[in-house]
Amino acid sequence: MRWIIKIILFPISLVLSILTAFLTFLLGIGTALLYLLMMFCIFGAIASFMQKEVAIGIEALVLGFLLSPYGIPMVGAAVIAFLQEINEAIKSI
Repeated sequence: MRWIIKIILFPISLVLSILTAFLTFLLGIGTALLYLLMMFCIFGAIASFMQKEVAIGIEALVLGFLLSPYGIPMVGAAVIAFLQEINEAIKSI
């Protein structure tokens, strides 16, 4: 009876493994692109502060934080970790 459950869960585990590998690849590329955008936001914030546009500078800093590795890419990493945990739970059955 246990082997029937393993046969049923194997395709799900295979799809989750492929999905996490693909999402990890996309996260690496996306993080690099977001890092470049973050740098533009930081430089824009510095330029705004130099021109005494404080509100725009603060907005640029907040946007730069969201684009940094501690912002949106961290959400992606949490989703990938969640999918990996589900996959490990299926494999342990």
